Amino acid sequence: MKGLAAVFMVVMLTSVTQTAFGQQKPASMPSAAQHDNGMNVDRAGQSNPGEPLSEEKRAEIRKKIEVVRIWRLTETLKLDAGTSAKLSSLLSSLDQQRRDIQREQMETMRTLRLSLNSPKPVESIIKIDLDKLEKNQRAMQELRNNELNSIKNLLTIEQRARYVIFQHDFMREMRGMIHSARGSGR
Repeated sequence: MKGLAAVFMVVMLTSVTQTAFGQQKPASMPSAAQHDNGMNVDRAGQSNPGEPLSEEKRAEIRKKIEVVRIWRLTETLKLDAGTSAKLSSLLSSLDQQRRDIQREQMETMRTLRLSLNSPKPVESIIKIDLDKLEKNQRAMQELRNNELNSIKNLLTIEQRARYVIFQHDFMREMRGMIHSARGSGR
């Protein structure tokens, strides 16, 4: 049974990384991409690995990674079905909040760059952006605190310790897979 589970995990992770993070195209290659409904496709209708992913594709990849993460968490922490479902719901909610904050953070960084690149940067606008960035940092820390407090009600002390280690290792593993898929030259 464990062998089957390991094979399933490898297949899922491989398909996720190959689908999500295909090898980057060299910068000198011309793109044959046509932008159709926000999706980047070549003349044959195939997605271009070097092009940014559509929001739908990102959501699909996130969902696959989430399935793998919950499945592996359930195995690692030896969770029963009820606890696994509660943890999955909690993490899904927190992840959505995290994505919203990160989206706002990226937008604020973009406007901050634009402000600084203008011929005469306006201090009051820059201050507003800096305040937003600070607020987002506090919100991210608050989410992390909420996550740790919420799992106290779901998990035993040993499971909480395994959870913290799992989250750290899983994120490092995902970053490594992304880095490998993009190629080390980037």
